[in-house]
Amino acid sequence: MARLHLFWQNFKTYLQTAIRWIAETVTIGHFVTLTWVSLTLLICALLVQDLMRDVVTIEPISVPKALSDNGYTPEVAGHRLRDALNSYASGSRLDPSSDDANSYLNLDLNLADRDEVPDFVVPQIGLSLNAIVSSIRSVLHSRTGPTISGEIVFRDRFAMRIRVNGEQVHSSGFDSDNPDALMVDAASAILEKIKPSLNAIVLYGQNREQSLLKAEEIIASLKTSDVNVQWAYLLKGNAWLDKGKFTDAEQMYRKAISLNRSNPQPHIQLGLALERQGSFDEAIKEFQRVVAIDPKSARAYNNIGAVLVKQAALGKATPSKAIAAYRRAIEVDPSYPLSYNNLGLVLYGQGDANEAIAKYGQAIQIDPKYLFAQWNLAYALQNQGKFDDAVVHYRAAIECPNNPRQRAMLHTSIGDVLKQQAGAGGNMDGAIAEYRHAIGIDPDYYWAHNNLGLIWLDQGRINDAITEFRSATKTFAEIEGIRDNLARALQAKNAGAPQEASALKE
Repeated sequence: MARLHLFWQNFKTYLQTAIRWIAETVTIGHFVTLTWVSLTLLICALLVQDLMRDVVTIEPISVPKALSDNGYTPEVAGHRLRDALNSYASGSRLDPSSDDANSYLNLDLNLADRDEVPDFVVPQIGLSLNAIVSSIRSVLHSRTGPTISGEIVFRDRFAMRIRVNGEQVHSSGFDSDNPDALMVDAASAILEKIKPSLNAIVLYGQNREQSLLKAEEIIASLKTSDVNVQWAYLLKGNAWLDKGKFTDAEQMYRKAISLNRSNPQPHIQLGLALERQGSFDEAIKEFQRVVAIDPKSARAYNNIGAVLVKQAALGKATPSKAIAAYRRAIEVDPSYPLSYNNLGLVLYGQGDANEAIAKYGQAIQIDPKYLFAQWNLAYALQNQGKFDDAVVHYRAAIECPNNPRQRAMLHTSIGDVLKQQAGAGGNMDGAIAEYRHAIGIDPDYYWAHNNLGLIWLDQGRINDAITEFRSATKTFAEIEGIRDNLARALQAKNAGAPQEASALKE
């Protein structure tokens, strides 16, 4: 201990001496020079990075004089085409709060006039970084990616032709009054030429069969060294994953990995396929490979946490390990909402409701349209007896992207809250309206029928209760509680016919 104290005293002395030397030696001029050198090095690094990026160059699109005179110049037309391409390509990007496999297939579309780097302005010269990059490209004729060109023509109505590297890829008829609409119509053909795998991914959400045919064409027609081939295998793997064919999906992902092991995406996908087959240790290994490639991958840490949760349920891991993985995901990317939500779920299961609520709230701050964060927060507040707040978040969840069954479940949950607020013998009109709304959205949702039936049973409307319980058992007869409720209602109506009621419990 004495040696440690002596070491600490010596260290403080050396540190104080160093600080004093810096203060006495390094002048403001030195500091300014150092700052300028650092800024220059940063700008140079960004210039090199941007010059080496494989970008798509969009030339100004030739337009009729009438359009140009009204401000729709060739440069504006090029920008509108860029916007149309970006908008179309965004169809490959699912909700960031989604854990759908295809939300991982996010391919960038790097367009030359898109601000991919911070647009610093160089002092004294007054040029932006992007302007410098463009100038250097022009002088060196350095264009590592394809070039898009074309023209809009007018004959009573507008038509458009588009070329990629001089080859025509799209030609429309003279059938449009809106030049912007022509840009949208051309986007798919352009993307098919410059990045066919991205086009196939976009199509996946619109026409799955056509998308998979495109993937097959890519694999059959391009060299295996072409990056599009790897993404085509990934897309095929996701199609199998969606169908529950996990071994087939695994095969596609392993093929994709063999083409480029440095791409983290196939490892993410393979991990998902292994997890769904119950190969939890192997799944974690794949997610760890992602971390080795990209230490800032919040998805990988989040997925490790998800697997550890499943292992904890089997007694093969502890919840604390999952909590650590989710906290690490938040640390590497504080803007990734899934990690907050999933951490909240584990904390809630451990009895820490208040911190769980805080985590759900953080997820919602990042993404107010995050369905499950809103839903989980509403449920936690409901269990704390904060009914008004719970209803607010259930209704916020209804406004998030969802499906009919989820909306029916949410309206049923609101009905449950309103029923709790009313208490025994209270006004149930609000709850009844919510249950009926849920049934209107999804007539097969059994809990809405069951919970409405319980109100009718309590109010003595036995026939109405029987009708709702029967509707519930038609779609989900296996739930013992619903069958018991129907038995109670039948017994209440037919006290002399217990056989029908008891038979339902066999």
